[in-house]
Amino acid sequence: VPEEVILIALGLAVGLAAGLAALVFRWGISTTAQAVSAARAAAPTAWIRALVVVLAPALGGLAVGLIGRYVAPEAQGGGIPEVMEAVALRGGRIRRRVALAKTVASALTLGSGGSAGTEGPIAHIGAGIGSSVGRLFGLSDERTRNLVACGAAGGIAATFNAPIAGVLFSLEVILGEFSARYLGTVVVSSVTAAAVASLFLGSRPAFAVPSCAPAGPGELPLYALLGLMAAPVAVGLSRALGWATDVFARVPVPRWLKPALGGLAVGVIGLALPPVLGVGYGVIETALHGGIAGPLMLALLAV
Repeated sequence: VPEEVILIALGLAVGLAAGLAALVFRWGISTTAQAVSAARAAAPTAWIRALVVVLAPALGGLAVGLIGRYVAPEAQGGGIPEVMEAVALRGGRIRRRVALAKTVASALTLGSGGSAGTEGPIAHIGAGIGSSVGRLFGLSDERTRNLVACGAAGGIAATFNAPIAGVLFSLEVILGEFSARYLGTVVVSSVTAAAVASLFLGSRPAFAVPSCAPAGPGELPLYALLGLMAAPVAVGLSRALGWATDVFARVPVPRWLKPALGGLAVGVIGLALPPVLGVGYGVIETALHGGIAGPLMLALLAV
């Protein structure tokens, strides 16, 4: 059988598995969030409801710390840097247990109110699946990296119903290059994963964007201004994450307990400003339809 056919078949298999993994991941987040909501609704008094809001992210963080301590330390973190490290330094080798550990840890984090997104975790989960398939068939480092990119693309495509975005993300961020030798398998994997997710969830896009007719060239400077304002915010967020990592590294408590401390801080913030809790995609969609006032948007930006 020609090598190209084998690689396309493996890319399709990785895309199928990544699509199913994305479904399980989303189900885990939803189930955890429903459990927290049920606990909050069952609370007999207001202060107990507030206690649930504060403690839920802390308990989710504690679970993550224990998973990192006893199952897979690589399951901690944002996900994308860990995949980039595996591709750059280990030939795309990711331990088989990481995909499952990351699924459970991230679902508990986000479902309990952890203020983060699904992009990094699902890319890590998909990459872990691709790496496992590459190791199962004894592929070379280059081919394994290819399947890691396939898995990451499939995870993004299935989560956001965005196969093109999955391909571009995987080639630009994970592999760091646009290459014809990777493109075919990554496209097959991304489209397959998106098709699997659409089969179960429908073809609705991740965000329902309202229709908007361009007002003419005169509005173009506003978009340029938006870009100029967004860039320092993005840089500030990245630096703040690095700063927070350094601060937590100096906290004199066991490493497995630190995610619980972070979750506790998030719970306290969420008590004052509930929209910060969880993945936040509902808040984004509300904002797209003009449902959030300017002062609240600025508060969310800062908090």
